[in-house]
Amino acid sequence: MKGSGSSFDHTPQVDQACCTALAGMIIGRSPAMQEVARMIRQVAVYPTTTVLLQGESGTGKDVAARAIHELSNRATFQFIDINCAALPDTLLETELFGVEAGAYTDAKALREGYLLRADGGTLFLDEIGSMPLALQAKLLRFLETRSFRRVGGIKELHVDIRVISATNVDLQAAVARRVFRDDLFYRLKVITIYLPPLRERPEDIDPLVEHFLQICGNEGLGPLHINEEALELLRHYHWPGNVRELRNVIQRGQILCEGHEITPKDLPESIQRTCTRAQQRLQELQQQMHLPTEGVDLLDFLCTIERTFIREALELCDGNQVQAAALLRISRDQLRYRLGHLTDKPDES
Repeated sequence: MKGSGSSFDHTPQVDQACCTALAGMIIGRSPAMQEVARMIRQVAVYPTTTVLLQGESGTGKDVAARAIHELSNRATFQFIDINCAALPDTLLETELFGVEAGAYTDAKALREGYLLRADGGTLFLDEIGSMPLALQAKLLRFLETRSFRRVGGIKELHVDIRVISATNVDLQAAVARRVFRDDLFYRLKVITIYLPPLRERPEDIDPLVEHFLQICGNEGLGPLHINEEALELLRHYHWPGNVRELRNVIQRGQILCEGHEITPKDLPESIQRTCTRAQQRLQELQQQMHLPTEGVDLLDFLCTIERTFIREALELCDGNQVQAAALLRISRDQLRYRLGHLTDKPDES
């Protein structure tokens, strides 16, 4: 039987009181994601406010946009999303504004655009930084007047929608390079919500894994589990693809695993190799340490090691305490506690 009798059966146990499950979508117990959830709740009650979501690819900007929609009074209307980088410039304009019959050779019939389809609801413009300058001007006009014309049309159409945009590029830098309009940038960022990368919030890995295990289990042949060894590998991985990559890893594990239990062999080689190299370096360090014949002041020695590692972690992360804590496999609060105690002792190095 799948998963029966194994001493490694494990589904991450997460304290639901300290986790956020916003509209069944935003999962996380880190302070950063708690702040994201708080901002989503607040902005949701203002149905006309434009929102700019920033963060690396795979951090869940689309999920945050849908959560804003679902928590607002627009939830009974449509949530329309469009990826500005996935369509050619000319097609993007017609898809967004619609087109009148006869506007050009292939326009044989009138076609509604995303703006009209989203009327009453929410329009989500993903990868807004890829929008061409000419179309940016038309979008700005719409945001100011809430009216537009179809391509080839002369009639003004009015809609009532919220516009949420998202980007994984630095729009401020794009403005400086004059590839993004500064007036549109400031119009879009009335409220800005930053989605942090997964490597900066390692405490969210366990609840996310549990969430994806439940989803895969519901869609599969029965409950899905992950053993502790495999879970530890996930905790130590740096996740360049963020939450999207974690979701894909769990889906891959579901397909490859035996016994409804994901084990290390079911994980991508990149995840296995990363942890193996770290373990090897730690083993080499441990092998170099030997107790002197005259003994050692253990507490003082451990304090010195702790101070050294904390200082080096902070240097590697340019002072970012969240990233440094992740390197040391502790929480940010634990790092701050240790910093407070270590500063009381003189640095002998």
